[in-house]
Amino acid sequence: MSGHVSFELQTYTGGVWKIDSVYDDREIALFEAKRVHESGRYSAVRVIEERYNHASGNYVLKTVFRASKTEAANAEVLERRKIARQELQETRWAAGNGEIEQSAAGRPGLPRKSGPGPMVLTLLFGVIVIAGIGMIIGIRYLFALI
Repeated sequence: MSGHVSFELQTYTGGVWKIDSVYDDREIALFEAKRVHESGRYSAVRVIEERYNHASGNYVLKTVFRASKTEAANAEVLERRKIARQELQETRWAAGNGEIEQSAAGRPGLPRKSGPGPMVLTLLFGVIVIAGIGMIIGIRYLFALI
C-alpha cells in the first residue's frame, strides 16, 4: 500500500536543480510550475512526484512536469533534422531507381550533364593559342611592309 505523496517544484539554475517548493496537491504544483516557467526566471522547471511506500520503506520518484527555455529551440532542430533525413531518403530512393547516377564509391551523385569533355576543351584551347600567335605574326608582317 502506498503512503504519503508530495510534489516538489524544482528549478534549474547555474547547472543545479534546486527545490523551490513542495506541495501536497498535484494540480497546485503543476499550476505553480507553469507560472514559474512562464516568468522566464529559470532556464528549466520540473515537478517531481515523490511517493513513500510503507511496505518497502522506499521513496518512488516520478517526473510529472518538465519545461525549459530550450524546448522550442530543440524542437526546431529536430524538425530540421527530420526534413534533412527525408530529403536524404528521397535522394537514396531516386538513386536506387536510376534517376541519379551512382559514383564509383556507390554513393549517389549529381546527374551527369552532357557537354564537351576535357579532350575537346584542350583542343579548343590549342586552336585559340595557335590562332593568336598567327595573328601576332601577321600583324608584324603587315607593319613590316609599311
